[in-house]
Amino acid sequence: MAGEAGQVGYYVDVETSSGETRHFAFTGNIFVGPVLVTSRDGAGRWDYEVIDDPRRFGEFVSAEWVDRFLESWPKARAA
Repeated sequence: MAGEAGQVGYYVDVETSSGETRHFAFTGNIFVGPVLVTSRDGAGRWDYEVIDDPRRFGEFVSAEWVDRFLESWPKARAA
């Protein structure tokens, strides 16, 4: 459920192909603007990415957006 002014956050733990767990946080607005993706690996190293066009993964209003992003993320990072 969106918070004040449409702010939404999702927190997900993902196991990578190497067996490492990455902790993701997705923060954005359901109405407009980019989505900030931060992640932390098992060693505590942080990474972040700004998704300027979040609608390419659908509406940032449900957890399905996160699923679509994560499905395409390895390909997007390799490009």
